[in-house]
Formats: sequence, C-alpha cells, structure tokens
Amino acid sequence: MVRSGTVVLDDFNLDIPAGKVTAIMGPSGSGKTTVLKLITGQLRPDQGRVLVGDVDVGRLSKPELNRVRRHIGVLLQNGALLTDLTCFDNVALPLREHTRLPEPLIRKLVLLKLQA
Repeated sequence: MVRSGTVVLDDFNLDIPAGKVTAIMGPSGSGKTTVLKLITGQLRPDQGRVLVGDVDVGRLSKPELNRVRRHIGVLLQNGALLTDLTCFDNVALPLREHTRLPEPLIRKLVLLKLQA
C-alpha cells in the first residue's frame, strides 16, 4: 500500500479472530491507521485483498460495506472521528445506524449536540 508516495504496507498479512479484541500498535508512520482504514473499507488496497470474514471489503459497494461495518468495532485513540465523514455525520452515525428516528429529528439532535 502506497500513501503519499511512500510504501506503508508491503507483503502484509494480518489475521484477527472473530470476537477477539486486538490492539494495533506501532510508532508513528508505521501503517496503523492505514491498516484500520483498509479493514473498514475507508481505503482500497493497491494490490491484494482485504477480507473481513469471507468478504473482500475492497470490492464492496457503499451499502454492502455498511452492512459489513456493522460487524466491526473500532476504538480509536483519543476518540477520533471517521475521516471520510463530516463532523455532523460522525455525530449522526449512531443515531442513523441504531435507531429508527426520522432524519429531521436526527438533524435537530445533532445540531443541538454540536452547539452544546
């Protein structure tokens, strides 16, 4: 995987057993964020495949990827936001995914929280 002209991951393999808590640790620039973005489908690999279970996340449509993401849990250092979403959409995400609230109500709630 090449990012900003630098090879970040080369001949990389990682197996995370389902249901296990796994920490990805390393020095700055070692590829931790790239690995997480590949697993969650925020990045597509330059070569090879990224399998979550038997599913190649690099080939999924956005709706298919969202279905797979429901089975992935990621806890980031300092509670970081998802970089491919706006701040508004990061706050709205759990409401959209885990409730049946109408979008106008979600919008009001998110704006209320962002103004707090």
